[in-house]
Amino acid sequence: MFRLVTFMFVLLCAAMPIQAHKMKSAFTIVLFNERTNHIEVMHRFMLHDAEEAAWQLFDAKADIIADETTQAKFAAYVETKFEVQDNNGNVLPFSLVGYQNDAGYFWVYQELKMPKSLTGLRVRQDALREIWDEQFNIVNIEGRGPAKSLQFEGSEVWRTVSLPDVNQ
Repeated sequence: MFRLVTFMFVLLCAAMPIQAHKMKSAFTIVLFNERTNHIEVMHRFMLHDAEEAAWQLFDAKADIIADETTQAKFAAYVETKFEVQDNNGNVLPFSLVGYQNDAGYFWVYQELKMPKSLTGLRVRQDALREIWDEQFNIVNIEGRGPAKSLQFEGSEVWRTVSLPDVNQ
């Protein structure tokens, strides 16, 4: 009886159309690193998404896997789509540290010397959102009090977060 039920289940599954929806998402960590006295930013994109985006952003022959020029262009693109302001609206000028392909992901790294007083952030993470309406970006703020997550989807552009003042 078990074999018959299993066989019927397999037949039913084989007859059903398979539609996998691939979620378009990116993940960013903003890390307050007290050891280095820097704010470090790590952006992680699915390599497949970065590759498709490069084709649309640059040209159909762009190769983010093997071409250093395409990788640099994509990293520069990410820099323009990610912005952080302090609680007074001043832009925090992150510098590009590097980028790499690693285990199915494309990473972009940025950093900034930690400002003296920072009690809040205003964050924008628009990478890939002009390409795909369903693009979902998450930014985690870590190393300054409890970790906080900001989500960007749809028409949302800016998110704010309060931080504990380390000078008190």
